[in-house]
Amino acid sequence: MDRHNLPLQQAGLTDLPCACATARQVARVLTQLYDSRLRGSDLEAPQFALMMTLEQEPCSQVDLGRRYALDKTTVSRNLKLLERKGWIESAVTSDKRKREFILTTAGRQRLAAAKPQWKKAQNQLRAGMAAGQWDSMFRVFKTVIQAAQTLQNEAGQKERKI
Repeated sequence: MDRHNLPLQQAGLTDLPCACATARQVARVLTQLYDSRLRGSDLEAPQFALMMTLEQEPCSQVDLGRRYALDKTTVSRNLKLLERKGWIESAVTSDKRKREFILTTAGRQRLAAAKPQWKKAQNQLRAGMAAGQWDSMFRVFKTVIQAAQTLQNEAGQKERKI
């Protein structure tokens, strides 16, 4: 039995009956996998994801935070790093109070160079799963996100009523 098919505890990971701890563990393990594949591109997985979004359309810091469920500080830190490297730039919108971020030519080139490594990580992860598990994983992720957001919204509404 190879390391990838071991129960969590035998693989050196803690197996807790806690959705939050397990989800964070999954996020860290996946981030490590993608970071290791992206290493040669000088991008980390979170930065790659932000750049993929900016390739599709310009976005404000607030929009990016909402899309990735990230706090303002985390988004700001990643955007500043990408801006410092010359891969994104801010642009003033019709609403002068709002800035949107766009990929620069260098950013588009960096992203294009990183995509094959990202694709490799995707394909390797998918190959490590049984048929149907890949699609099932995304359905479960979406269900968890929806349930957690619904509960957060309900809790927020109750707090506002108090």
